[in-house]
Amino acid sequence: MGKEGKSAFVFLKDPEYAWIPAKLIRSSGNVADVEIPEYADEQSTICDGGRSAKKMIDAEVDLSDYNQGVLPMQNVDEHGRMKCYPDMVELPFLHEAAILYNLKKRHLDNYPYTRTGDIIIAVNPFQWFTKIYTESVRANYANKLVWEDHEGDPRKLVEPHVYEISALSYKGLAFKGEDQSILVSGESGAGKTETVKIAMNHIASVQRGLTSSSNESFTDPIVSRVMESGPLLEAFGNAKTRRNDNSSRFGKYTQLQFDQGDKGVAQYGGKDSIKCKLAGSRCEVYLLEKNRITYHDSAERTYHIFYQLIAAPDSQKGAFWSGMKGTTNESFRYIGASCTDTIEGMKDKDHWTKTVEVLKSIGVTGDKLNTLFEAICIVLQLGNLSFMKDPKDDDRSVVRDKKRVWSSRKSYGRDRTRFDRLSY
Repeated sequence: MGKEGKSAFVFLKDPEYAWIPAKLIRSSGNVADVEIPEYADEQSTICDGGRSAKKMIDAEVDLSDYNQGVLPMQNVDEHGRMKCYPDMVELPFLHEAAILYNLKKRHLDNYPYTRTGDIIIAVNPFQWFTKIYTESVRANYANKLVWEDHEGDPRKLVEPHVYEISALSYKGLAFKGEDQSILVSGESGAGKTETVKIAMNHIASVQRGLTSSSNESFTDPIVSRVMESGPLLEAFGNAKTRRNDNSSRFGKYTQLQFDQGDKGVAQYGGKDSIKCKLAGSRCEVYLLEKNRITYHDSAERTYHIFYQLIAAPDSQKGAFWSGMKGTTNESFRYIGASCTDTIEGMKDKDHWTKTVEVLKSIGVTGDKLNTLFEAICIVLQLGNLSFMKDPKDDDRSVVRDKKRVWSSRKSYGRDRTRFDRLSY
């Protein structure tokens, strides 16, 4: 753009905000003259041609810092007002700054989801938007994307949503007989755990078929058990972090298993004949953050299940190990003083009740339940042991004070050693 060229709206690199909007006045060689709007704060920094800025600042920009010496363009109208796109494939100028500002504008407008082709990008709003997760909204996405017939791409009939991914996955499975995979990824606190819950619940609801009822409820016991498996996995694999009260500290692959009935009907029959029903689920857990068991900082917690067990009534936790009676978080080195006893609005003792109920619903009762929590008690006890170098052998270590530990051998189906008492 020469000196006589028309001004344009562009983005500039910024060390604090990554990209900021600006107005290109003229350029010559490797130098461009720009006007940079100064906003009250980063939250108010938007593409509006500088209308809401406190003032405009004149500056020179070295174009050699930019790809091919060209400043990235804003997606705005002739007045500098941003054009926002639900599907970023439609962005006239597609680059990092355009993507970030499009996501930001939708976030400020309370749209947490944005589409880019077959991918849904979710920006965690750190609040619950009830209106976009109602039963009527669930039914609308299922009807529009799965059960109704529309010309063209039915996704254009709905706003981007995680329901879109779950509905289309079910459609591919039920109508084409093809296995489906949904990958949920993001940094800590991005909302992966909540997104998986939302998607799984919607997949289970899509199988009801075409419905106009917004109050239809689930009564299928298989569906209920599958949906309840989420909180159970969270109890044993989630922890409070600085960013998130219920953060997954493990990676997981959850497989939902469907009974498709007659495959010929699924592939060639009408939609009314589709009988693709949820039959069960399987979860493989991997990449467990084991170091969180032994250490966490004062603003975080270890896995929820430890706090739930300690918050349980003495009569229950004492049945797993008599030494658990009367214990608190401070009784165990791995836990220590907890920064909170409430996760997602519910006390640890109430979470404990729910966890035991779900375990029973999937058949973990009696000896199986006792063995599970005996193992957790042993982990807590082992954390209270301290070690020192063996005075007789530099290559070995020994328990620092054996007088503080009593152990006995008992039979639990197989011969195993359990610490039955520990003084603190």
